[in-house]
Amino acid sequence: MRDEASSRRRGFTLIELLVVIAIIAVLIALLLPAVQSAREAARRAQCVNNLKQLGLAAHNYLSQQNCFPPLVQNMSNAETLIGQSDPWVIDWTASLLPNMEQTPLYNALNFMMGVNDGQITTLGGASNSTVLATKVGNLMCPSEDSNSPTNAWGWKNYVANIGGPPVSMTWSGALVPMRSDGAGTTTTGYVNGNCGTFGLQAMTDGSSNTALFCETLIGTGPVGNAVTISTARRKPTYLFTVGQSSVVDQGPTNPQAAMQFISACRALPGTTPGFGNLAPANGNFWISGNANAALMWDSYNHWQAPNAQGCDNGADGNTGAWGSYSDAMPPSSNHSGGVNAAFCDGSVKFIKNTVDLPTWWAIGTRNGGEVVSSDAF
Repeated sequence: MRDEASSRRRGFTLIELLVVIAIIAVLIALLLPAVQSAREAARRAQCVNNLKQLGLAAHNYLSQQNCFPPLVQNMSNAETLIGQSDPWVIDWTASLLPNMEQTPLYNALNFMMGVNDGQITTLGGASNSTVLATKVGNLMCPSEDSNSPTNAWGWKNYVANIGGPPVSMTWSGALVPMRSDGAGTTTTGYVNGNCGTFGLQAMTDGSSNTALFCETLIGTGPVGNAVTISTARRKPTYLFTVGQSSVVDQGPTNPQAAMQFISACRALPGTTPGFGNLAPANGNFWISGNANAALMWDSYNHWQAPNAQGCDNGADGNTGAWGSYSDAMPPSSNHSGGVNAAFCDGSVKFIKNTVDLPTWWAIGTRNGGEVVSSDAF
């Protein structure tokens, strides 16, 4: 006869159950960061591929036109006739659409018009609104965690390099405005001898040492003067007032002014309010540009380091806080530790937030004469 005690089914004690639960919790805690890291690695790889596609499109444009696309298209006679004093002209993105398998979007654009017609509050009032409202997948970084831009139109996460520190040399980057001396055309804003069309022959620093495109977090959040450095969720999409007026084009061989400005920018207290009364609009108007007062829509410069707060230069006559050629407008991303950047030779490299500033400035210029080591970034 079986013993009654031994025949009884034995269950878990409370202590054993708690131990098992604790072990499972520890395993989840160990595995979750690994899963998240793997997902971010996949997103970063997709971002690199997006930038490679943009670089390839730019090189296809180069082979067709013997030059890189301009930062913005010149304002046409037709747009002048409709009374635009601050035109939102079509930007570099439009030039690349046919080489990004987006020919229907390119054909839908009216290059005789801008994108706002003076009615910037509603999409329905804008010229080229069909294209402006479209979202193109390979212009969006998969690590972007917001889909609520300041302006509910189309947006992009990739912006063009307009140059190194403007106090040294303005418009020294890979994509710059055309000049204002063409028949029947004009370009609003500041221009200098660096403006115009050019190809690889003008990149005397070397195409492998000159950045072409980089990343930006989309502009979203409160207006500039409603946040501070310590409260702004996306610091690189804002400009914060340094209190210095640094004159542009002082010469690339004199970096003291550039370093002085950045030192003051980095020393700003956390209570420093943002500049201007507009909400950030980085990447918001994806097909539009403005070479004078809204450069953060579609471009960035190599002055402040990646993912650092942007800083307003007192020499900037702009009051709306969307960025002038004279401001420090850094790139930004949600990738841990830095940003992806496409270079003019078609390569894509990861640039750390801690990159040496003179190196960062050097890869921002196409003709600054700097010597950059291949292992410097």
